Amino acid sequence: MEVAYDWAIVRKLAKENPARVIATQLRQARDADHFKALPYAEVAELVNTLRRQTGTAARALEFLILTAARTGEVLGMTWDELSPAGDVWTVPGDRMKAGEPHVVYLSDAARAVLARVRGLSDRYVFRSPTGDKPMSDMALLMQLDRMGVRNRTTVHGLRAAFSTWAYEGDKARADVIEATLAHREGDRVKAGYSRARFAEDRKRLLAEWARFAGPLAKADVIAFKAA
Repeated sequence: MEVAYDWAIVRKLAKENPARVIATQLRQARDADHFKALPYAEVAELVNTLRRQTGTAARALEFLILTAARTGEVLGMTWDELSPAGDVWTVPGDRMKAGEPHVVYLSDAARAVLARVRGLSDRYVFRSPTGDKPMSDMALLMQLDRMGVRNRTTVHGLRAAFSTWAYEGDKARADVIEATLAHREGDRVKAGYSRARFAEDRKRLLAEWARFAGPLAKADVIAFKAA
């Protein structure tokens, strides 16, 4: 079905591929058997609690939620992956599941997180407390544990919360949501085209997600300073 709709889109017989929505729902049902996901209605409360927490793990988890990124993508993040203005983050292919670079358009809230950790390391954005290296995956799990929600969600489940929010709320077309989540596109040429074409849509989607996750306090609105 996906191939048939892709063919129709190229020939301007269809505007989007509804088969991808079906595939996403099937994947979410399958994944539900493997990890717990926080209901998206509870994300704002979690983020509000996170913002009162100290420590780099809390900032990394908040950033992960706001960008809908994977654990390895966030924990391995370096300052040179940011654009000069600090509003675009390019994750290199060697940290991506699909093996290709992925661009993330940062909301004001995500940039505020970066401002709070600026200066902790010249290289790693979320520096390990035991040296100038990335934190371990366990750091985020332990953060969930400290907040008393580890029995209700995994870290990956927070990314799933974004997906469910976007699909159930009809926040964007399926291809925009999939591109934001960096789900692999079968056709590499089409994938590159989609990434460029949906830039503004993806930027708006993550900005709306950040607003849904809760407004920043005045003190948290910090101008980003390039290195």
